[in-house]
Amino acid sequence: MKSLTSLLEDEQIVAVVCNQWGDTGKGKVSDAFAEWADVIARGTGGNNAGHTVVIGGKKYIFHLIPSGILYDSAGKVNLLGNGMVIDLKCLCEELDDLDRLKLPYNNLIISGDAHVIMPHHVSSDKAKNASQKNGGVGSTGRGIGPAYEQKISRRGIMIRDLYDGDCLAEKIRKLGINPDDSISALDPLAKRIKPFVRDTISEVHKYVRQGKRISLEGAQGLLLSIEFGTYPYVTSSDCSINGTASGVGISAAMVDRTFGIVKFPFMTRVGGGPFPTEFGGEESEKYCANEPPHSIITELEEFKIPYAKNGKSIKYDHDHPNIFDLINSEDGFKQGIGVRLKGEEYGATTGRPRRTGWTDLVALKYALGINGPDIILTKADVLSGAEQFKLCEGYNIEGKHTGVFSRDYDVLRKAKPTFKTYKGYGDLSGIEHSKDLPESLAQAVSDLESLGANVRAISTGPDRYQNVLM
Repeated sequence: MKSLTSLLEDEQIVAVVCNQWGDTGKGKVSDAFAEWADVIARGTGGNNAGHTVVIGGKKYIFHLIPSGILYDSAGKVNLLGNGMVIDLKCLCEELDDLDRLKLPYNNLIISGDAHVIMPHHVSSDKAKNASQKNGGVGSTGRGIGPAYEQKISRRGIMIRDLYDGDCLAEKIRKLGINPDDSISALDPLAKRIKPFVRDTISEVHKYVRQGKRISLEGAQGLLLSIEFGTYPYVTSSDCSINGTASGVGISAAMVDRTFGIVKFPFMTRVGGGPFPTEFGGEESEKYCANEPPHSIITELEEFKIPYAKNGKSIKYDHDHPNIFDLINSEDGFKQGIGVRLKGEEYGATTGRPRRTGWTDLVALKYALGINGPDIILTKADVLSGAEQFKLCEGYNIEGKHTGVFSRDYDVLRKAKPTFKTYKGYGDLSGIEHSKDLPESLAQAVSDLESLGANVRAISTGPDRYQNVLM
């Protein structure tokens, strides 16, 4: 199997972003590119994101720190940029995890211009948006939205404010909050991260001048972007290539190559909002919004799939016959559960069941116009063994056919997908060359490329070297 770094040729700055609703397997690609890069930088969102890296069968899950931290001992810089909002408690917990794993983080740098997620942001978020019921956005409840809201209204607390006591107290007081309680909670956390705080924009510009190789690590997905997503069911930052670049202090025009990650031939969404290709439609959406939420354990038990629990880890046979019975069911709702169990599609941050559906080529064509043509397909191995798969080629909206994606909530809610059906395929794990891909999968890739996409690689498994380069 080949490393994804073979795709990078002579580039200096590359970016990994998501062309869907997030959770597309960016972690694997970001990890591969981190092996190539000198600097790994993240510029949007906060601990509402979560990416999983699998190395030698071992999982590492991060929510704030870039996946390049696994290469810190090689002298690689990992950077949290100016466009992020940072929960200091969560950040310090990740540092604790790295300590337990005996992984160094000497080369971590944190932007003094990034904003701080305050305790009142978290409580406000949980009260307003965390629930998906009654039209709620279904946020992670991590305080991301309220932190960005105060940033935009010019009332936010920045990382550098933490080291000016009088200024910090006055800013907190203007928010109508007792500064003493907040400062006492933040002070030990601020002291811990102080050695890593920098003017990261100046640092990034220096790295560019020095010719350092830089990998930008995106968070969430384009269809969740505050600028380009299905508003108001979006996150609070711009997770396109534009926001990803500006969040570390550079222009998107400076990025030599942007790789959009596409889960294929199925996709997922977490939280509320329209999802035209969702298995089971409204029934599935309501099911995934239920509180207390359904979980991987409740689904394993309901469909009689044996599992073993070891701490937070849950082990089960992803190829259990009951899972394939669900995937191949004519009941869309059950089919969605089967795909979710096969791919273990549960939120890395919240544990919520992800809504599942066939890959939407209408939405993808829209994403290509913003993030560019180069894409990497992930999770194709998940549907190995399914009898068939489908791709959405267009929408029927009130009797009219269209191939144009709309961000309008009401329009997208009315969209009925039209599908092309393909024969299923078998195990992909031993395939090393694109010419050896199953005929139906190769045809689906060709159909996708007719949109103007340039498929650069297909991931055939979770490990960093399980890829077919195109």
